[in-house]
Amino acid sequence: MAEIHSFGNLPIIAHAWNKDRTQIAVSLGKNDIRIYHKIAGKWILKHTLCEHLSRVLALDWAPKTNQIVSASADYNAYVWTFENNIWKPQMVELQRTSRAVCCAKWSPDENKFAIGSSDKNIAVCYYEKDQRFWAAEMIKKKPKSTITCIAWHPNNQLLAIGSCDYRCRIYSAFIKAVDDQPRISNWGKISNTGELLHEFQSESGWIHDVAFSPLGDHLAWVSHNSIIFAVSADNPSRITMEVTNYLPFRCIIFMNESTLIVGGHEFCPLIYHYDSQRNTIECVEKLDRQEITAGRQSIGRLFDQPAMQTQTPEPISTHQSMITQIIPYQKENNTLVKISSADLFGQIVIWNLNDARSHQTSSVINHIQNKFHLNDGSSYMNGHI
Repeated sequence: MAEIHSFGNLPIIAHAWNKDRTQIAVSLGKNDIRIYHKIAGKWILKHTLCEHLSRVLALDWAPKTNQIVSASADYNAYVWTFENNIWKPQMVELQRTSRAVCCAKWSPDENKFAIGSSDKNIAVCYYEKDQRFWAAEMIKKKPKSTITCIAWHPNNQLLAIGSCDYRCRIYSAFIKAVDDQPRISNWGKISNTGELLHEFQSESGWIHDVAFSPLGDHLAWVSHNSIIFAVSADNPSRITMEVTNYLPFRCIIFMNESTLIVGGHEFCPLIYHYDSQRNTIECVEKLDRQEITAGRQSIGRLFDQPAMQTQTPEPISTHQSMITQIIPYQKENNTLVKISSADLFGQIVIWNLNDARSHQTSSVINHIQNKFHLNDGSSYMNGHI
């Protein structure tokens, strides 16, 4: 069953968990970061971090180093370190950034992190031990619009970004100061920092979120035109897309190498199966088994009933508003077994992917895979360009 946790009635813009999941950092659309500690089954507010001057837009908690990176509309990013029962902030040197910092994410090795801002800047940041400050290596070949999302490749040296110019890009994020040597990548040769390896067009919708698969062989993203995109490293020129009938998705995550979970304006996470060989993305089912009406259909019915036009329809779902973020909660053998999702009504829901609903999902996925292998498959090639 899903675990529901409430943190008031303010929108949760971002949330991040510590290593053992006993603490959570949340941004409630204000200039502070609130850290709650779970004691006897209840969330107790332990720390309030108030260094930012404007809304905190992104949070990420490094499990190994126990450091938090935060990004804000005040043009700044901070790295928070817990010492003597106090969270101490250290500003990141973002001298060329003059607008809101929209996203921030630690690399898998936690020796650097990346930020993206609304003035088109992308920075790979690392700690200068000699100078004792966080330096930023700016990517020169930057996009033409706001950076909305960031994802790290598992090899710690590739960076995928999505932006409002309808494109998803893969850059080299190799930093000489912290990386020993370039690592092998199926996406291309890794060399200088900021080298553009791939650029993918997303029709006519700005990108909301992007994600690498656990092994890094696949990349997927969602855009505001309600389309799910995916591409494989063995054939980057072939983009698979699924045009959905749902309202736009705001977040995407890989459950394993062939399973995607998306969420957004539908109030409910959905599970999709991606087959890179068949070039298809197929909807499996909704993660929330409660009855919920598809967004566009419910809007259509709303306008068909004049008496209800002034009323807000009550969704029958675990989330009661748009899902703002989906992040990993628990992994086993490169497979997600639990995720957490946040919404605009102050709720965080932990979904168990191994419960009875997930077993049904697995059987459906197996059925789809068997069907693909037994049939010719030509009727399923409806999602490629």
